[in-house]
Amino acid sequence: MARPLGCAAAALSALACGCSDPAATAPRSCLIVTLDTTNPGALDCYGKDRGFTPNLSALAAEGVVYEEARSVTPITLPAHTSIMTGLYPPRHTVRENGLWVVPQSADTLAERARRAGFSTSAIVAASVLASRYALDQGFDHYESPKGRVRGPLVLDRPAAEVTDAAIAWLAARDRTRPFFLWVHYFDPHFPYAPPAQFLEQAGNAYFGEVAYMDHELGRLLDHLRADGAYDDAVIAVVGDHGESLGRHGEQTHAFLCYDATLRVPLILRHPGGARAGERSSEIVSQVDVFATLLELMRLGPPGDVDGLNLAAGPVPEGRGVYFESYYGMINFNWGHIAGWLDAGGKYLHSARPEFYDVARDPGEERNLAVERAARLAGYREGIRDVAARPSLALDAAPQAGDQRGMLEALGYAGEGDPDRPLPHPLDTESEVLLVDRIDEWSAFDRAAGLALLGQRDEAIDVLRACLTANPTSQIILNRLGRYLSQADRPEEAVRTFEQLLGQSPILAPKNEAWIHHYVGYWYQLQGEWETALRHYRQALRLDPKDRRTVLDTARALERLGEVQEAQALRATVSGREDEPGDDGKEQE
Repeated sequence: MARPLGCAAAALSALACGCSDPAATAPRSCLIVTLDTTNPGALDCYGKDRGFTPNLSALAAEGVVYEEARSVTPITLPAHTSIMTGLYPPRHTVRENGLWVVPQSADTLAERARRAGFSTSAIVAASVLASRYALDQGFDHYESPKGRVRGPLVLDRPAAEVTDAAIAWLAARDRTRPFFLWVHYFDPHFPYAPPAQFLEQAGNAYFGEVAYMDHELGRLLDHLRADGAYDDAVIAVVGDHGESLGRHGEQTHAFLCYDATLRVPLILRHPGGARAGERSSEIVSQVDVFATLLELMRLGPPGDVDGLNLAAGPVPEGRGVYFESYYGMINFNWGHIAGWLDAGGKYLHSARPEFYDVARDPGEERNLAVERAARLAGYREGIRDVAARPSLALDAAPQAGDQRGMLEALGYAGEGDPDRPLPHPLDTESEVLLVDRIDEWSAFDRAAGLALLGQRDEAIDVLRACLTANPTSQIILNRLGRYLSQADRPEEAVRTFEQLLGQSPILAPKNEAWIHHYVGYWYQLQGEWETALRHYRQALRLDPKDRRTVLDTARALERLGEVQEAQALRATVSGREDEPGDDGKEQE
């Protein structure tokens, strides 16, 4: 049997350098665990030792704890893409969940490992990381969630199922080859619903989810120990982002870039327990995971990436890291945030710049942008440099469908348009400041959480109250109309949508097309065919390939005597004719 290329390359390297022990250069297996929505302060090894996370504490005692690690963005898919590619979001081009896919031109950790002869596997817990978003590149086995019901939708699976699947794969793997295994836990994400024993132990639902996750990670690590693979493997644990839990007015995450969501845990256990017990206060980023794991797995240099190899030595003095959130821009047409952090402080660039001395002001309560104005040019230069680096070519966006509904229920997806060019990180002209919209965002976020729990009427009440203070809010009007349509209150939904359609421009073309179609069908049911046709035509203009819109427009034309135009329109589609209109559910 031919030896895997990676093993052959390692053996040749050993001969070339005169090494007598091939094991000294052989590839090493790796387990990388990503913790969704996990604040460092929720872990005993970072904050107060509450006894909730003993397994992570034990791992930390055997490795290096990075106390000042930051996410590239408080959004799951782009953050994980940076972990797996070593690139900042402007370079890998995935800026939000559900709207972009990881370009095939990306060179991921799994691809590097598979080319070197590794068995590769991923066990991910949430739909936002499903294979349709192309982070499965390089994995022989990629297990997307089969689901747990949280409220009305299947969204993710609990930690016990993730651990069971990971153990099953490890037990069945080819033991003649090194492995690269990625395990993703989602439990601390809202809504927090830990098993009763962990809720009782923690006394808090969020901490209970973290404690439950730690327990299940402990089972996985125990299996590795019993398996004999633990001691010589590289083990990395890294968060994708944190959870605000009300700080700065944000209940969850994605919207703002304060350290409540940007600071993440990063624990690295070197093979054989080298550097055990070290704690680093260096400024590091998720993008560093890529180059560091390649080094420890003995897979060669990283190439043109943004991250550093943390195993190579101290981080260079003056090192800074980039971060961003385009969530408000993409979904609500408000503003975006781009930033730069170094040992001297943290700069958030927007229409109203912010600068914080996070060492002295960890809560980021005192904006020093005016006092430190002379220093801000250097921080902007760091941002500008990242934006100027070459980026991967965009691949086609995923088609909308059931996944979109799941993302919306999670509060992840608004009505962003993946085809709209995004502004340069330093371009803030004519932007709405996110900090000025935090109450509006909080209401939207709270309503999304209630809807996720099946409390649709309560969600509607929250949004109606928000409209009292913000009567022209497009995102609130849009979401209120959708919740009303889903609650079988079509007349109220139509009046809400008509209020939204009276504004210009509204959010994304396909979103506007769906609204016009919904409103048109309601007027059709009232027998007002001319009004229905007017809305159908608008929907068709915005989304000319939607089959149902084509057929409903043709039906309205026939009813109004425009038979020839109706026939020509029908000729553009083929196959079975769908039932007319909408049934009160979202068409995606």
